[in-house]
Amino acid sequence: FILVGSGARNMVMRNGNGPFDLDYNLRILDMPDTYWNNLRSLKDLVRNELNYIVRHTWFSDGKDSTSVITAILRNGAGVEFKFDIAIIAENDEGNLCRLIHDKRVWPERFYWNEAPKSHDVKAKADVIKKKGKWGDVRDKYYDLKNMYLERQDYDHPSFVCYIEAVNAIYQKCNKKKK
Repeated sequence: FILVGSGARNMVMRNGNGPFDLDYNLRILDMPDTYWNNLRSLKDLVRNELNYIVRHTWFSDGKDSTSVITAILRNGAGVEFKFDIAIIAENDEGNLCRLIHDKRVWPERFYWNEAPKSHDVKAKADVIKKKGKWGDVRDKYYDLKNMYLERQDYDHPSFVCYIEAVNAIYQKCNKKKK
């Protein structure tokens, strides 16, 4: 269970007067075949456990959205705060995959959605930091987030924008000079 996205990388963005949010990944390393074969049960298990944990706090029960489980601070004090939990796992190629709940089809469908070129994103980020170019990643991430928001493209969540930003800056940093 790790903090990811803008909160973990000193790149916090706020969409207008929208709520602040933190993104977490629950990375599945191993689990019984029962859950691999029934992803709805996996997401329900995680959501129910979260609801048990937050039951005596100011947070709402976790709501099942397409790619995350969301809990919202419910104190009514103006600026809201929320956190999202994505369930992820690695595929055979080492790329990260997010558990998706597609509610647009009937029957509803649960599946793993691969984030392309994500297998070595941490190593690439470490190289970028060593080269002192982390500010470039922040700028690229900001540009990508805004571009997708302006297009009303909701198929590129923060998770994907971060991978795209790291890959772009890594490629730029390691371009061979002719």
